Amino acid sequence: MRKLIIALGFMLCVVTFAKAQGGGQRGGTPQERAERSITRMEALKLTADQKAKLTEVFLAQGKSIDSLRAANGGAGFEGMREKMAPIQAATTKRVMTLLNDEQKKSYEAMLAEQRARMNN
Repeated sequence: MRKLIIALGFMLCVVTFAKAQGGGQRGGTPQERAERSITRMEALKLTADQKAKLTEVFLAQGKSIDSLRAANGGAGFEGMREKMAPIQAATTKRVMTLLNDEQKKSYEAMLAEQRARMNN
């Protein structure tokens, strides 16, 4: 009985700390995720105007994804992945319209690297 109580206490601590650290979600608010996206794009040497417009694009994406998650409830990863793909494709298309030719090449390389990491 004593071991069971200790084990349950340990599990409670782990869950509490996981929640405090964000619970393993990639989360944050849409604004925070948009800011992280802009930060990852610093190598592209964006202008202030580009940063403002791209922040709006990523913010819209974040809001769309959040509403999709809320509507989808506890659906599995594959179901969400299918529904998020058009949102991500539209975001990429909008981002590309805001970049110059040199920035587009660098952004495409960033996306390819990201896809490679996700596949591994």
